[in-house]
Amino acid sequence: MASKKNVNEIISFSSTKELAEDIDKLTKDIGYSNRSELIRDSIRMLKKSKLDIDKMDGMVEGVIITLYDHSVETEVSKVRHGNMELIKSFMHTDFNERTKTCCDVLFISGQADNIKKLLFSLGVVKNVNEVKFFVA
Repeated sequence: MASKKNVNEIISFSSTKELAEDIDKLTKDIGYSNRSELIRDSIRMLKKSKLDIDKMDGMVEGVIITLYDHSVETEVSKVRHGNMELIKSFMHTDFNERTKTCCDVLFISGQADNIKKLLFSLGVVKNVNEVKFFVA
């Protein structure tokens, strides 16, 4: 009888055509044998990043860089304004007129639990493409 540890579970998800093409290109460019390997590795990286954030404790200072589609600027702004007690200063720029990419750089200081909530609140906004956190 096979151990449950060795049995793969099939998980499916929906994707835009562009994202599926990106996955295929990354799979080929990086040298993964298939999409599943790329996706598994990506999830492991996301899990590690979350674990690193979960370990934060006490007072934390750093920088959050957020890249997002201009169409969600209002939602990102709501998250930012709801956390102004953590944000010491911020910059905003529109990077690319063609792709409508925006970038916010937030300089933050506050309790780790509040910083975690801010990071996860930004990360779950649809069409936020990337949230990076750098501890000072």
